Amino acid sequence: MILSDKVLMIEPKGFTFNPKTSGDNFFQTQSVIKFPAETAMKEFQELKFKLMRAGITVIAISPEDNLETPDSVFPNNWFSTTPYGQFILYPMMAANRRLERRSEIVKRFKPEYKELIDLSSLEEKEMFLEGTGSIVADHENKIAYASLSKRTNLEALKEWGKKTGYELVTFSSFDKNGNVIYHTNVVLTLGEGFAIVCLDAIKDAKEKENVRKKLAEKNEILTLNLDQLHAFCGNCLELKNHKGDKYLVMSAQAYNAFTEGQKNTLIRHTSIIYSGLNTIETLGGGSARCMMAELY
Repeated sequence: MILSDKVLMIEPKGFTFNPKTSGDNFFQTQSVIKFPAETAMKEFQELKFKLMRAGITVIAISPEDNLETPDSVFPNNWFSTTPYGQFILYPMMAANRRLERRSEIVKRFKPEYKELIDLSSLEEKEMFLEGTGSIVADHENKIAYASLSKRTNLEALKEWGKKTGYELVTFSSFDKNGNVIYHTNVVLTLGEGFAIVCLDAIKDAKEKENVRKKLAEKNEILTLNLDQLHAFCGNCLELKNHKGDKYLVMSAQAYNAFTEGQKNTLIRHTSIIYSGLNTIETLGGGSARCMMAELY
């Protein structure tokens, strides 16, 4: 596994419940939370400072325009980078999320990469693929796992695979209420030598066995139940600092939902950073992993 030591985070200015994404994000709840933007900013800052204290480089950007982008705190959906010098732009399902692809951010980081892969025009064909929400990648072995949904279109994924050269492992996953899960990174986290996965969410027996077998080739598998999936235990990201120390980043809700045995398994591989993200998780339907875009 190739870990990043640098991430981009976007301050949650104007953060609030986004009705344009709630149709298929069943982790998103329109709860009454006073001052959601202010509370989300406090949660953002707490996570950012914990990452920085661990020696992980954080580039934090505060949008200076007045665009209404309630989900901008989740930059991993509209772009990603690879260790092979690729900067990739993605087709987003919700129209107001497409505004998150701010040209000034693209212009700032694009020159640091050898190749720009721009898939955003697939939006015109309603073929969506939302970054590392849709794709959980093992960069070292060039394997990409993807749970198909409205936001993870198979043809768009194949186009991504052609341009990056990654092997594709696809499946379908469902939450405890039988709803299609909108993003792969709710179901699966890949670390160095381990994988956190909710196999119970994969109903098709052949797909489940294929995913399990593929993960087991390189990883110790830690399996989640569906309640843990809903607590965002699958929405983690392993990073490293400038010394090479490894950290698995997750929310406090996820940390509290892991069993002690599971935590002991994890700390054999990595250290854990966790932070309270209740407002962002409740209104935004995403957690710690979604707030960080790796800059390889």
